[in-house]
Amino acid sequence: MSHYPALHVFVFSLLALFAKTSLTSVIQILSRFRSRRFLLPEDAALARAAPVASESPFVQRCANVWRNDVENLPLFLMLALTYVLLGAEPEPASKLFATYVLIRYAHTIVYLRGLQPWRAMLYLSGMAVCWTLVVAIVLRIGV
Repeated sequence: MSHYPALHVFVFSLLALFAKTSLTSVIQILSRFRSRRFLLPEDAALARAAPVASESPFVQRCANVWRNDVENLPLFLMLALTYVLLGAEPEPASKLFATYVLIRYAHTIVYLRGLQPWRAMLYLSGMAVCWTLVVAIVLRIGV
């Protein structure tokens, strides 16, 4: 398939994270329509509602999940891709990438439900996977 034995693992992880963020967006849209609270006049007009000054707390929470993903997923994806391009083997890459993906799915669930300290623990666990990738990259390049 390629000169990069773990590329398929990266692609699967990328697709799984894309699916997660897409699902978060769908949940946010459905929640916005369910609450009938729209900030933008054109969105309110579509739902035949009046614009409001603030969205529902759950819609805001969905936006926070999205923002958290935008801040964190690119870092993981860059590290993961670098690891793959340096010739990572599929087995360790699978373990690391799957762990991160599962952590991010769990993080989204606990974030949407407002569960602390689980949210913080999952965030730190995801960062631990990223730092593990950093160490693996450094070892592969021999620094």
